[in-house]
Amino acid sequence: MQLWRIDLAGATGLHDRFAPLLTHAEQLQASRRRTGRVQEHFSVGRACLRILLGNASGLDPLSLTITTRVHGKPQLSHRNGPRIAFNVAHSKDTILIALTRTGHIGVDVEYFDRSTDIMEVAHHNFTASESRSLAAITDPQARVKTFYRYWTRKEAVLKADGRGLIASLASFDISFESVTLHPVRIAESPDDQGKLFFVSDLSLGIEAAGAIALESPDSPVRQLIFPLSRPW
Repeated sequence: MQLWRIDLAGATGLHDRFAPLLTHAEQLQASRRRTGRVQEHFSVGRACLRILLGNASGLDPLSLTITTRVHGKPQLSHRNGPRIAFNVAHSKDTILIALTRTGHIGVDVEYFDRSTDIMEVAHHNFTASESRSLAAITDPQARVKTFYRYWTRKEAVLKADGRGLIASLASFDISFESVTLHPVRIAESPDDQGKLFFVSDLSLGIEAAGAIALESPDSPVRQLIFPLSRPW
């Protein structure tokens, strides 16, 4: 399992370099976004995803067909050879791309926003137990960090499941402590056995929380930095 990090802080002029690696439809998508940082981040993220999928599959990145599942999660078409699951997360100047050949995968990253009313957000999105644990933290900085750890773990699980935020963040509990391969079961209905995912915190070295969710506990995560300076 590979987790690639793309650091866009201070990077400029990348849109023109990476746009040729996009399909015509993706270039149109980029053109509809606000010129500047938003457009550039979309182009770089999608181009890097194609490069990584091309390397993993041994195929021309532009020949790959990326489709969407019923709830909008992108996936690589089965026509592109052996199955490779992937997931992408983006917050500010950081993009994460996770790839695996074993089961489904979800990844999330969120920079700390101390202007957010986190208890109000938690009240509407977390379980009662999680909200109580968060409210019991008296140190404001620790409370913010814990909130974002909860959020990224939950989003990673829902993204691995494939329903994203269509499913409720409050439909399952997540561990209060730091986690590594913490098992989480998520079901679509009370009668459903559900799916089991294993969620781990990511150490990113930035003012952000990150988490990854896997179907298999036997898939070690290899963290890598994407070399933007390379002449793709």
